[in-house]
Amino acid sequence: MVVNFDKKEYGFEVPHLNVPTWTLENAPNSVAEATINLINEKLGVYMEAYGKLPTSIILDTVTQFYSGMSAYNENRYKNFDIHSANNKDTMNFNNYVEDVLIGNGINVIIVAHTVYDEKTLRHVIPAAGKFKDAGSWLSVVNDAIFIEKKANKLIAHQQSLKYPCRSTLTDIEASLPVPAAKAEPKDNEYDINRHIEALTSSKVEATKFVL
Repeated sequence: MVVNFDKKEYGFEVPHLNVPTWTLENAPNSVAEATINLINEKLGVYMEAYGKLPTSIILDTVTQFYSGMSAYNENRYKNFDIHSANNKDTMNFNNYVEDVLIGNGINVIIVAHTVYDEKTLRHVIPAAGKFKDAGSWLSVVNDAIFIEKKANKLIAHQQSLKYPCRSTLTDIEASLPVPAAKAEPKDNEYDINRHIEALTSSKVEATKFVL
């Protein structure tokens, strides 16, 4: 199930929900609460349609979620209260992702845009305040890939000091080409389903060693 934050029509034939622009009228308390309530509502619709929870939820993109949240809080609050609301909303939403979605066995794929920071000479995920200083959404995930456009091709970096990516897997290629749209991935190309399966298997093995 795709949670579409990008304020445009989602053109792929997969179950999805379109997140509206949040205002005081449709989100009287906070953007985090309104977004969580909407996802929960659509999970109920998904259960009715398919008889089970989705295997994976894609948040596309959390950078748009953050931008919408920041704009809402700037309209509602003043001065330092804006940053406090942003920090609270971000923490509440991340806790929901970890405790509720992942806690119920759902794979969560977080899609984020990056910008190039001239000061650090690195690609970073935009954010503000304490969340930015902590590393933005890269700081709340164990595994991350960075997709680079290079010579009209897409490259998925899985381990790199240059790009914002990391992996808990030991047997993994540093970089792999991304297959063409709607093409079946080859053995030497990046396959997100294969990647998720490897991560899931690794997590199951790790639980055997919990004391």
